[in-house]
Amino acid sequence: MNRREMLGWLASAGAAAGVGATLGVPAVAGELGLFGRGHGFAKGADVSTLLELEANGAKFYEQGIPLDCLFMLKSHGVDSIRIKVWNDPGNPNFFPADQSPAAGYNNAEHVRVLARRAAALGMRVLIDFHYSDWWADPGKQYPPHDWAGKDIEQTCALLSGYTSNVLKMLKHDGVHPEWVQVGNEITGGMLWPLGKYDQWDNLAQLLKAGHDAVKSVDERIKVMLHLDSGGNNATSRWWFDSAVQRGVTFDVIGLSYYPQWQGSLADLQNNANDMATRYDKDVMVVETAYPWTTSDGDSEPNAMTNTGSTTFPQTPAGQTQFIDAVMDIVKAIPGGHGKGVFWWEPEWIPTPNVGWKVGAGDQWDNNTLFDFHGNALTSLDAFRKR
Repeated sequence: MNRREMLGWLASAGAAAGVGATLGVPAVAGELGLFGRGHGFAKGADVSTLLELEANGAKFYEQGIPLDCLFMLKSHGVDSIRIKVWNDPGNPNFFPADQSPAAGYNNAEHVRVLARRAAALGMRVLIDFHYSDWWADPGKQYPPHDWAGKDIEQTCALLSGYTSNVLKMLKHDGVHPEWVQVGNEITGGMLWPLGKYDQWDNLAQLLKAGHDAVKSVDERIKVMLHLDSGGNNATSRWWFDSAVQRGVTFDVIGLSYYPQWQGSLADLQNNANDMATRYDKDVMVVETAYPWTTSDGDSEPNAMTNTGSTTFPQTPAGQTQFIDAVMDIVKAIPGGHGKGVFWWEPEWIPTPNVGWKVGAGDQWDNNTLFDFHGNALTSLDAFRKR
């Protein structure tokens, strides 16, 4: 897309969407319209940090022109947006809520804003419930402070009510998520210690409560269960066998795949193929990334410092090769069960006061699809070409 085509597209898209303050397009409340659920292969990005980045001065550029980040992603072929939800981030009276800014980024109200912007562009939406006041991942699954110490019945009720309330709020706004994750990277369980991996009966009850809450708002939403074990077939089989044996129902298997932590591309392929055929379910890689540089954009050490057995160069060209390889693997999953790939936080460029916790910096600036100054990298074009 050349400069003239890009500006023409952005003008028409902005007018249709009613959003785009960066472009000077006035937002018109209540004119989102209803967008049908997408079909085919999702080419996605998790941009959960975008509002915090924008509030702290981050800018994004296409050929030197400052533009709205979501418009740019859309223009390069990204058609789906993943957004995480934290319960009460930024609350100074509780740990770990106090590890994020007092503004409460990633709470339901911020999710509402970002989801509206994505939906206004006609992008498909994936909502990722962490069921925590802060990061939930393989190393930590803190319950929200309001849920701590509750028994399994009480926690199931709280999880159900919270899930349905957030989704009803989005529905009221005209936002209709296509997918909803019940938990984030829950290989080790969720809401520890109540729903930890060694408490599978409890975990199964929590997952069932989440599933039923999602379906109570909209039966068409696809419920996703998300593990970090993208290349680990033994762990993935153990986990989903344990869930199925206890009557847990779901629509989609979500996987994280980072070559530093989750094995080779062949490992991903073997696991994804087996998950789809063993459980007759759709499979998506909902978190992946690859470095575009070995440099660091700020004083915070980078989290991804190697690429395991994957040998693509750590350059924008190498990122393009990696995107192509992962998409080829997912698209080739038997039975048409491969349904999409999401890049994790492609917009998280180094920005003062926007770190992984208060007082820290950006660990992810070498894995973005923008350079340290917010200029789109050539690797972003890989989504358009797919």
